[in-house]
Amino acid sequence: MGQSRMPGFPDGEAKSGSPVEADPEDSSFAGEKDNAAARGIDALHGSASHVLKQIAELADETEISIGAILDALEERAFGMLLLLFAIPALIPFLVGVSSAFALPIALLCFQMIAGHRRPWLPKRFRTQTISISSYRKMTKVLLPWLRRVEALTKPRLKLFAGRFAEPVLAIFILVFASIIAIPGPGTNGVPGVAVGLIALAMIERDGVLAIIGAVLGSVYSFFFYVFGYKVIELAIEQSMRLFGGA
Repeated sequence: MGQSRMPGFPDGEAKSGSPVEADPEDSSFAGEKDNAAARGIDALHGSASHVLKQIAELADETEISIGAILDALEERAFGMLLLLFAIPALIPFLVGVSSAFALPIALLCFQMIAGHRRPWLPKRFRTQTISISSYRKMTKVLLPWLRRVEALTKPRLKLFAGRFAEPVLAIFILVFASIIAIPGPGTNGVPGVAVGLIALAMIERDGVLAIIGAVLGSVYSFFFYVFGYKVIELAIEQSMRLFGGA
């Protein structure tokens, strides 16, 4: 019997790492046999930018699934997804649009708090595919920026950015996401940067970056909610005087 060929990668080989076995009890893998691009992928190793580049170089299918990309990223998939969802919130004046991304950020955080090692996504989303040509164009734009950021990070104080720290980091991110979810001025920018910094810290296992992101977001959240409460309290007081006087 001939050796089975791994869809999406030549001859079923990756540069390093062992195959990620699909757990039949795990619903996140259920039904992936119908999508060749998501089946039997090997876990790749290295920095996030290196893994994304390897996928673009090794894939020989015409398309690849979202699930296959996440499987290759392994535990860093949480950080990559959080970073992608935080990008709209990095733009201070993109009010309203970024609010839609607060929900998926929150869903990822709940999974981290529950102790999931990898993001769970519905089968319909995992088996969604993108063309390899589109993926390569996307990574061509993304990788230079990602490498610049990675050059400033390194594995350090892993206790604050490793797997056991993720539930705590998720709580911080939930607070920041609650601000991003509010459509209005002041809800973008700093909260998005804080989520992005923590996401990068999770990818690179950089505890210093995780602390910076958590402190930055916490200070902003404190002033945002304290100031917001005072504004609401003042508005209610003025309304009561206005209608009371009428």
